[in-house]
Amino acid sequence: MVNIGIIGLGSMGMTHLKAYGLQGGNVRVVAIADVKFADATAILGRAGNIAGQAAEVCLDAFSKYTTAEALLADPRVHAVDICAPTHAHKELAIMAIRAGKSVLVEKPLARTAADACAVAEAARDAGIFLMPAHCMRFWPGWDWLKTAVEERRYGAVQSATFTRVGAKPGDAFYNNGAACGGAHLDLHIHDTDFVLHLFGLPSSVTSFGRKGESGAVEHTLTHYHFDGTDALVVAEGAWTRESEKRPFIMRYSVTFERATATYVFGDSPALTLYQPGHDPVPVALASTLGYDGEIAEFVRCVETARPSDRVTATDGFNALRIIEAELRSIETGQTVSL
Repeated sequence: MVNIGIIGLGSMGMTHLKAYGLQGGNVRVVAIADVKFADATAILGRAGNIAGQAAEVCLDAFSKYTTAEALLADPRVHAVDICAPTHAHKELAIMAIRAGKSVLVEKPLARTAADACAVAEAARDAGIFLMPAHCMRFWPGWDWLKTAVEERRYGAVQSATFTRVGAKPGDAFYNNGAACGGAHLDLHIHDTDFVLHLFGLPSSVTSFGRKGESGAVEHTLTHYHFDGTDALVVAEGAWTRESEKRPFIMRYSVTFERATATYVFGDSPALTLYQPGHDPVPVALASTLGYDGEIAEFVRCVETARPSDRVTATDGFNALRIIEAELRSIETGQTVSL
């Protein structure tokens, strides 16, 4: 049995809490920590972009702490899931590592690549398992794409376009670009990481962006360049104004030598394969969310004491390296090498 402690009960904390409840009898959440527990009137969690993501969960069954230190001192806790605000990830992760706990950190692994490197090195030196929670690597339809690209099932990739656009979260935290990193770090990093997952580290990036009210980049368009291929790989990420009430957009279109695959998120997410001379073919998708898969992977790794082959601390660091190269490209108007 793996006993979990969750730090941070906002949208992602509630999402992870729900996902642990779907895992079966080999894992249980025993403790939760949030500064809001000091205020009986405080509201925990908030709606996410995806229906069912941050469902209401009764918290009465868990030990509640107002500080991370108190949760980490609980001897029942084997592993810690950090869902606190981005700028707190480094400090909390290193605290958990020093307490001897296995650690899952909601994306991004840290606020900066340098901080992510420090966290990864602390885990390596202490012999502690550390995993960044990059959920798209486990998302139904996106895992299919990874396999299709890896196996060259339809030949080489000629182009890949990713789009992710959602309403700016209403929490005050997201008005502080220095802390949250804007949509560039909060939203766009999902597709940056998935590009890394599919194709490896790009040789360079060319990015365009626009800053918003937070003071950080809230709309990004990036062309990823890779040595040895002329494939066109592009990703766009943006926050829209909450008052516009526009639906969340998450999609991709990937053209191979012998087929094109498109994914469109909606009430019924759809993955469709188009091949010359054939009618379009719908690809069956699992009804789970990527959060469920990443939580299952974390639990499996802790339980078996074996590292993940789907996502590593190095991946979390490299995703931030790319994100920061994109920012430099936006700021300078130049292509930036990694």
